[in-house]
Amino acid sequence: MIQIKNKIDCCGCNACGDVCPKGSITFKTDLEGFWYPDVNMDTCIDCHLCEKVCPIIAPSDKVVRYAEPKVFAAYTKDDKVRTDSTSGGIHSMLANVMYTKKAYVGGAVYNEDHTVSQIIDSNPERLSEIRSSKYLQSNAEGIYKKIKQLLKEGKEVFFCGCPCQIQALYKVLGNREYGNLTTCDFICRGVNSPKVFLKYMEMLERQFGAKATKIKFKAKEWGWHNFSMRVNFSNGKEYCKDRYHDLFFIGYLQVGNFTRPSCYECHFKGFPQKADITLADFWGIEKLDKSMDQDRGTSLVMVNSDKGMVLFEAIKDKICWKEFSMADARKGNPAMDSSLKSAKLDRNKFFEVLDKEQFEVVAKKYFPPVPTKLTDIKKRIRGVLFLAKRVLSLFRMLGLSCNAWSTFLWVNFFSRNVVRGCRLPLMNQSRTVIQLDKGAKMELKAKLATGKKQIRKSRTETRILLENNAKMTVIGDFQCFANSYIRVFPNSHLVLHGGFINENVQISCGETIEIGEGATIGRDVCIRSYDGHTIEEEGYKIAKSIKIGRYVWIGQGATILKGVTIGDGAIVASGALVSKDVPARTIVGGVPARVIKENVKWHR
Repeated sequence: MIQIKNKIDCCGCNACGDVCPKGSITFKTDLEGFWYPDVNMDTCIDCHLCEKVCPIIAPSDKVVRYAEPKVFAAYTKDDKVRTDSTSGGIHSMLANVMYTKKAYVGGAVYNEDHTVSQIIDSNPERLSEIRSSKYLQSNAEGIYKKIKQLLKEGKEVFFCGCPCQIQALYKVLGNREYGNLTTCDFICRGVNSPKVFLKYMEMLERQFGAKATKIKFKAKEWGWHNFSMRVNFSNGKEYCKDRYHDLFFIGYLQVGNFTRPSCYECHFKGFPQKADITLADFWGIEKLDKSMDQDRGTSLVMVNSDKGMVLFEAIKDKICWKEFSMADARKGNPAMDSSLKSAKLDRNKFFEVLDKEQFEVVAKKYFPPVPTKLTDIKKRIRGVLFLAKRVLSLFRMLGLSCNAWSTFLWVNFFSRNVVRGCRLPLMNQSRTVIQLDKGAKMELKAKLATGKKQIRKSRTETRILLENNAKMTVIGDFQCFANSYIRVFPNSHLVLHGGFINENVQISCGETIEIGEGATIGRDVCIRSYDGHTIEEEGYKIAKSIKIGRYVWIGQGATILKGVTIGDGAIVASGALVSKDVPARTIVGGVPARVIKENVKWHR
């Protein structure tokens, strides 16, 4: 039977209760208002089904998804739906397509008692209830059984839930992929205590003298970036405060006082996810493409499967969309990969005080103060000081060199050959030389730091040459140490996903060179996908693409020749000559390089 010895090992998905053939599992709330399974030993037959469907004890691993999702920024053309949605209204567009197929659509809704539960229904009129985020734990009791029955009856189902609930659903379904099931999850920061929210609502209803009739997390009265909490009351009054002045948002976003314990060590971060489509706010889109941000909400859409792509294709004529990279998506969404950090407080004491005191008293004791005019002035002063510090750091980086400043200004502001996806994408130290020939394009979606020197007064150059119609794309932050030389030949493409090259590294790019995220490339390394001279023999190609995977470590003096693929996590020993593919997570060395060790893990 399922036994929860540590609360971080239960995400509250309710799946164990749904599969119990004897109904022996009920859910009881603790001091914090979160529910946990309680097993009636008198009726339990010890069948272990509850353990088999637990997404933490036995995670789903047989549902095939893309290793890396296809990433889009998108928003609906329906202004009313976009305004009413958490971000860009994409979930509603997906749901509407499914309704045309007579599908049952599932998601979280508010109840009259201010709790949240999961529903599954074929009535399109309920979409307005499902739409928009609810930052509370949702009760999913019975939802998995109902979905399983609908699928057996051949009904189309579109279900949206937290990543843990989606994992639980596939476990209940026996890790089986149903052709008539499409799933959607979202980037989850963490679910909050229903008990805390009820105390918060008691405070508002007392202050406004009426029952709350409608709740909207992330209302857009002051825009999407400065979202607000809006509550309407039966007496016609309305409460609306932004994220910096609403007490519930302050406790959740600034402190993290009352999130479920398992969310601080979430098992469902990273990719691939199990849902067909993952949604989120595309935070940071204004730095990547201003045309996709009107401060009215933009969705981050990550398509994880062929089925998800078919559904996304079906809404493209009803939305505005552009494709981006996974690195673009990660920049403004740390919750994709990282769990929420727990607050440094005595949680038991916090919830004991919550039982005794009104919410505003608890907030005053445990939350940061609500901003005032004085705090706003202090914030502006800090902003001015921060700007002055940034200007000073630029002078330290560029010195008084006219060439350094002209390169900095030319690339960051004026060159038509540069596509800028972030603010000040080039951070060049002195003696960085960049030449962009006719038709060359430098696409800087992330920071490119060049000319980094260990000896500040060194006069060594760092050179980047893009010849006619060549292209260099920087997707993740990348550093080039002093005396490195990057040359991209005509009509060729260099792609940098993030990492660094040390001093004296040479990259000669013909066709394509792609260097994965987290690359660590040592001194004197030579990476050549272009020979420079032609050998007269049948089938000879002067250039062949090179692909270097994620988190690859290349030691000093190694040479990587054309046509090579190096797998993720591999290590290339110093002085190695790599002329053939390198398997992932291996160490290779020698001339020519051969596998020395397998199943290697390393970190910086």
